[in-house]
Amino acid sequence: MGKEVPTRTTYEAARHTFGATSDTHVTHAAEQKAKTTGKLAPEVDPALGHPDAIRHSKLRLDKHGDRLIVTVGCPMDIESICDTTGSMGDNVDTALRVFPDTYDLVSKVLPGYDPQLALGIFADIQDKWPLQRPQFEMTADKIVEYLTNMSPERAGKDTPEDPQYGLFGAAFLTATYTNRIGLKGYHFTISDAPGRDGSNSNALAFSISNLQRVFGDSVFDLVRQNGHEIDEHNLPSTHSTVRHLLKRAHAFFLQVGDSSETSRFWTEVYDTERVIKLPDTKYLPHVKATIIGLTEGTLQIGGVRDFLRSTNLSGNIAEIIEAAVRNVPLLEQAKLREKLEHPVPVAGDIFANKSDLWPTSPSDDATKPPETAPKNWL
Repeated sequence: MGKEVPTRTTYEAARHTFGATSDTHVTHAAEQKAKTTGKLAPEVDPALGHPDAIRHSKLRLDKHGDRLIVTVGCPMDIESICDTTGSMGDNVDTALRVFPDTYDLVSKVLPGYDPQLALGIFADIQDKWPLQRPQFEMTADKIVEYLTNMSPERAGKDTPEDPQYGLFGAAFLTATYTNRIGLKGYHFTISDAPGRDGSNSNALAFSISNLQRVFGDSVFDLVRQNGHEIDEHNLPSTHSTVRHLLKRAHAFFLQVGDSSETSRFWTEVYDTERVIKLPDTKYLPHVKATIIGLTEGTLQIGGVRDFLRSTNLSGNIAEIIEAAVRNVPLLEQAKLREKLEHPVPVAGDIFANKSDLWPTSPSDDATKPPETAPKNWL
């Protein structure tokens, strides 16, 4: 599967290839095509994939004689679903613009890993496309391709929005190497509005018809194929969906703005320590990396401000983010890593078969500290 990782050169080349010559309206061509065809690009249609709607994050392995060699490191799946309704309609532009910072910063707090990103968007269930969800990718070319192929509708029909379909996909239609060995990936929901829960008098979170509209007619078969049991006549609430998600991912809600209604709703769904105030979506790379670093143990709470200032953030923004992440559960991934029966695979480890959990022999370089990011990134 190769060992290419994003660099500034490959990022700029991909932007040129996919016509993203400006920092605004990067999805214009995709939006026009979607209006003409009535279909999403397959790269972002949650009902499509290779070979199905389940999103996969796998070890990258190349042939090495009659065996296989790890080319980059242990994959780390990092998914986000970002609100693109109303005033948040330009968030795909933002995601593409800050992608270099996203990869650079998460790489710094995930030394030796292979960050694999699925940067999705959501809208309202009344919209034509409530969810756009790519596969996990790890090269600039693929990530720029799926971002420029998105078609945000930018509507704002009502106050509650519908990220729960993205949460459903993350909880039940995701298969990752991290989960197979006993670790968790990362999931971030970004919005300025409350959602629908279904566990009380609020509007129902899901319907069979909408789940089939978003993920395809075989959605329930795929959920079962992926190891989960869902009663089609007793669909989960948003709260219970997040509980399932937390079994396989370190999941957080990143709140844009200061709406007390939004805070109250998502605190009940996620718990207080997993709802993080986000000063602006342009700081998503910094907030994500800080949360990941604290969870992994590669960043200490006392070092957050210095870490953020090292990225050229102003002191004021660094202090705001530091305060926002103060209650993040610390070392959750580190504790899981301590329970593993083997060390996490690194580049150069040898596997006998693609389906194996662990390498047959460690890399000669396994004891050397891995680089935190490609040298030619910035």
